[in-house]
Amino acid sequence: MNKKCSGCGVVLQIDKPEAIGYVEPNMYEKSRVCRRCFRLKFYGDYIFVDKSNGEYEEVLKEINNTGDLVIYMVDLFNISEELIYVDKLLNNQIILVLTKRDIIPKSVKDKKIIKKLEEYNLDVIDIISISSEKNYNLDKLYKLILKHKKSNNVYVVGNTNAGKSSFINKMMVNYSSNKSYITTSMLPSTTLDIMEIKLNDKLTLVDTPGLVEEGNVVDCYDYMTLKRIVPKKEIKPRTYQLDPKRCLLVENFAQIEYVEGGRNSFTLYLSNELNVKNEAIGLVLNVPKAKKETFIVEPGEDIVISGLGWIKIVDKAIVDIYVNEKIKVFKRKSII
Repeated sequence: MNKKCSGCGVVLQIDKPEAIGYVEPNMYEKSRVCRRCFRLKFYGDYIFVDKSNGEYEEVLKEINNTGDLVIYMVDLFNISEELIYVDKLLNNQIILVLTKRDIIPKSVKDKKIIKKLEEYNLDVIDIISISSEKNYNLDKLYKLILKHKKSNNVYVVGNTNAGKSSFINKMMVNYSSNKSYITTSMLPSTTLDIMEIKLNDKLTLVDTPGLVEEGNVVDCYDYMTLKRIVPKKEIKPRTYQLDPKRCLLVENFAQIEYVEGGRNSFTLYLSNELNVKNEAIGLVLNVPKAKKETFIVEPGEDIVISGLGWIKIVDKAIVDIYVNEKIKVFKRKSII
């Protein structure tokens, strides 16, 4: 029987050093993880693996055939249109799990967030927010899973970096004697193949490779830069009262220009480690390889810079956003 990496789920092999699953031949018998997972865990050394969303869709089709319960994990910091995309691909009963609750301000109540998500009219049986880091609401989620599961197998799906592996690791700590932890990272595509993790006699969680979200900041910057961009602590929102022709500079990552409207309130939700300057429009552009996107923002809408954060604007406004040409910027209904 082929051995699988306990970190990412791929079959271990000794023949192709450049391929996934490789371990040194003399380490094969005692290795539990591949070289990629080992170097990522202990050295922060990330090896990119190109995974297509076609593969992801095939996995979802297989899940549809099982009829089993699905845990659909969505990063609260980066809610996007993929929310609806995945929901439409699945026919199974779904519990929508909003992850990383610990980085969203405590002043924002769960009920408010969930009410906003209900406006998407998703076909889910329940919505719950959790924090694997703080162990928040995991007991409640565990009870929901046991209540709604169709068999012992429950599938865990979501975008890359939605927190699936962190969630499963915490579930193992809480409800299992199995201590074979999965590799976790802020970088994309940590889990490469389907992995079955038996927690106990009642429940086996089936981890799946994540949906690759094109245009996220994790695809544009190196590991050390991402350590500053990706929030690790509760976000402290920053609010600016702006007149037109003012500009908010988020270091060299984003330039937010208020083009047209009345005096207005802009609140930024992003990592506390990033510096923001309030300047006049007309400065030299500070964003490398920048593109410009113009948005007409209505009340009740956010502008999202994928993976970097979002901007909540109170009144109608015309706004120009400059970011790296690879990064996706879009509008959505406000979630706060």
